[in-house]
Amino acid sequence: MLRTMDFPNETRWHIATRALSRMIIAAGREARERKEIPDAFYALGDEIGRIAGDHRMPRGNAGEIIQALGVISVMLFGPAFETPYIEGYSEEAVIRLTRCPLYSEEYREHADPETIRAACCAYLVTAIEALNPDFSLSVPFSRCAGEDFCEIIIERKPR
Repeated sequence: MLRTMDFPNETRWHIATRALSRMIIAAGREARERKEIPDAFYALGDEIGRIAGDHRMPRGNAGEIIQALGVISVMLFGPAFETPYIEGYSEEAVIRLTRCPLYSEEYREHADPETIRAACCAYLVTAIEALNPDFSLSVPFSRCAGEDFCEIIIERKPR
């Protein structure tokens, strides 16, 4: 009888993150075509908020939000989402990525760069909203748009 425990942890993680990534990209296609964020991203955002709350992750300022986002993204999408460059302060935080697991050869066969960008941005918008609705994000640079790196900026919304 085959059991889950017959698969190594790394294999199970790879299967789960690949499945979620494919779903995110499929929802990104819908986001790109409709020019609005599909409900699936809001449901994932709700779960991200629940994970942060259940584990008492601080998220009162931009630096804390970026740390929580980093930890949860690795939990959901696997170790390839580990971010080597994070700079976080109270009012603003920045992530710079030179590699992106969603913009990899494996996923580019399922979607074009604009679809992957739509998926990534929808994920980030709903995740930040769920972690702390007083903050917003911008993505001034992205590999999907042809730049050498992605830059994600989280900052407090104007009052």
